[in-house]
Amino acid sequence: MQVFYSQLKQFLTAALETADAIGCSEEEITYQERAYDIQFPLAYRLFLIWCGKTKLSWMNGRDFGLDTLAYSWDSATELLAENQSVLEPNGFVFSEWQGYNFWYFLQGIDNPPVKLCIIQSDVDPGLQIIEYGRFTDWLINQIKDSIKLKQSLKRIDVHVPTIWTELDRIAKLVAS
Repeated sequence: MQVFYSQLKQFLTAALETADAIGCSEEEITYQERAYDIQFPLAYRLFLIWCGKTKLSWMNGRDFGLDTLAYSWDSATELLAENQSVLEPNGFVFSEWQGYNFWYFLQGIDNPPVKLCIIQSDVDPGLQIIEYGRFTDWLINQIKDSIKLKQSLKRIDVHVPTIWTELDRIAKLVAS
């Protein structure tokens, strides 16, 4: 899995000219693990080491860093309570977006499934859960979505099929 992150970082730096990732130290990660009484899955831990202190420009400024975990948990707890729901067992909230959705993974495996919990609609109460597959799959899909959006807004000029092919190749570096 370390090869996956190494090649992804190299590719994003070269293809998208992004060098904005700042990682967390082992001490910072261990501190948060103790605070939440959890051992982070390997895929998430390596993600934090790579870019856990950064609002990533290539992810449209979304924040997946350690310093926002408490806020993400508070936001998720409030959203769940408002919709008379609870987080599924072994769920761990690692990010939220604008107070109406949050991402979480299921603990217990190195490359856990990631899910998005989102308000179903402004009219109909309830929450919808969208499954993204493994953490590394989720990450690749987030990057693809960001590239697609930035290209549609004419903020980057890249050949999308070439980018997709390379991202798919990198994704295959993670054993199933």
